[in-house]
Amino acid sequence: MFKCDKHPTYKGVRPPSVKGCHCRRKFVYEHWNDRHPNSNVKWISEQLGISERAVRKHAEKLADEGHDTTPFPTGYVKAEQATEPRFEVKGEDVFWKFKHGDMKLTLVELDSIFYEYSKHGLNKSQVQVQNDHGFNAIEWQSLKRTFDLVKDSDVFSPYTLSLHTEKEACDMIASKIAEKYSPKNMRAVIVHEDNKQRTRAYENAIKEVAKLDYRRQLFEDAILEYVAEAKEAPLVKKTRDVRTGNVIVHVCDLHVGAEIEEERNLPAFNADVIVNRLATIAKETNQRKAKKVTLVINGDLIETFTGLNHINSWKNIDKKYGYGTQATIKATEILTDFIGAVNNIERVVLIAGNHDRVTSSNKEDVVGEIIHWVHYILHARYGKKFPVEWSKDVYPMTLDDCGFVFTHGHLAISKKNPDHIVNQYGFAGMFNLVVMAHLHSRKINADHFHNRTIHAPSIFTGNNFSKNLGYSSLSGYLEISVKEGLPIVMDVPLH
Repeated sequence: MFKCDKHPTYKGVRPPSVKGCHCRRKFVYEHWNDRHPNSNVKWISEQLGISERAVRKHAEKLADEGHDTTPFPTGYVKAEQATEPRFEVKGEDVFWKFKHGDMKLTLVELDSIFYEYSKHGLNKSQVQVQNDHGFNAIEWQSLKRTFDLVKDSDVFSPYTLSLHTEKEACDMIASKIAEKYSPKNMRAVIVHEDNKQRTRAYENAIKEVAKLDYRRQLFEDAILEYVAEAKEAPLVKKTRDVRTGNVIVHVCDLHVGAEIEEERNLPAFNADVIVNRLATIAKETNQRKAKKVTLVINGDLIETFTGLNHINSWKNIDKKYGYGTQATIKATEILTDFIGAVNNIERVVLIAGNHDRVTSSNKEDVVGEIIHWVHYILHARYGKKFPVEWSKDVYPMTLDDCGFVFTHGHLAISKKNPDHIVNQYGFAGMFNLVVMAHLHSRKINADHFHNRTIHAPSIFTGNNFSKNLGYSSLSGYLEISVKEGLPIVMDVPLH
């Protein structure tokens, strides 16, 4: 066994490899020609304690460094480096071996696979080509490695192109690519591109849904945490000092989170304005001393959840709690204080508006989840004292033999003929009053013998978006009572 003075052992077990020890490299060089090459390699490997392959590699390294290669039998090294052909062609067929057996294709089928898979050809996916030709995953990967098949490959196999001159190969490729746009193949191209675009659209939609679900989960977690920590609901006020019967107090379009600076034809608006106006409504309602009060909050409780309901929504929102969870919590607190300030409440009704969604697009959140969650909190606070109800679209009710249909006014149902709304949601044999919000303006849509449709005044007086559309109005609310089955609607303005 060879012993090296400089490197006696390697971790106390065996000599180091030839690669790391020049002493052993010298030993290989000096003794290479002592015996027949075959037996000499074996003897040197035994002396150095390394493999025969490592000895040959070392000998090759010596030749690369410029040493005399006369005693170096290069044929042995080259024989080890030589690779067998990756495939064999016999007649019209091509054969090759892979880990799990032998593969066979006709040359025509091989060229067809290149044409179908190449992006210069039909540009089919791997799955499509596998299914069309019956390959399993291992066979397909073997074919790709054997023939270097990639998306940027030509539309013929390398073997086919090697049988022709450069000009002939170019003419063949041009003709084959032109065939791609023939009536025979156009259908396949169109189907493939359509499927690709549809898949991409599905992937984008799935990503957007995932983002929406994540945002919703964050919102729900924050709301539930708020509910757990929220203060107890104020005491419900009841009084026997009454002068009138049952009334409906209709409030709409609060737009909590909006912050508008005063300018011509556009009053200032913010959370403090909302609080003051609702306090005025509570005070005036209590002064009328109604026996039972139904509060209807008809939509657009907040200005925006995402900040992007309209293109410039973000410009007119409160910087502290203008959108998202904070706007929802702020609106809930404002409503809690308002409800607690009104005497003799019989019922509270919440109806979703177009601003009460958790998405920018009205095609995603179609139920008004903000109202749903505000209802959840208010019901938890007041549900044992009186009903707290909500609707994503229309809320019908009766009061003293008169029918009422409340809806925010942004849905397609609101654009139908008023008689249609009454027929769908009203009460037969009664006069029906349909009350909408949404426009931030007072309006009588229809007035018939058996029904009437109106737009109610809002708490919100508008922003630059509504101003540019020509909408502006004095703030207000409705107090509705019934006399002999007919509604008495009092429009009460607010400063």
